[in-house]
Amino acid sequence: MLTIDRFGREVIPKKVRDDLGLAPKVELEVEEGSNGIVLHPKFEDSFIVNKKGVLVVRAKATEPIEHFLEKDRRNRIKHILKDIG
Repeated sequence: MLTIDRFGREVIPKKVRDDLGLAPKVELEVEEGSNGIVLHPKFEDSFIVNKKGVLVVRAKATEPIEHFLEKDRRNRIKHILKDIG
């Protein structure tokens, strides 16, 4: 449970901030929902967050994921064949 202080501020628990990658200066969008208030982090185009010990990059895709996966697959096959031959 959270309590708003006399200045209208709220402290988001550290674990929640860490899990969501909320660092100082990250803006939150406030939305009124049917069941209360919903906060959405407003990240820059590229942002690295720590999700349970794994670094995750939040970014806009520069190409369709299928193209990236195909290129990565071809590169891995080349690398494997090079090691074998």
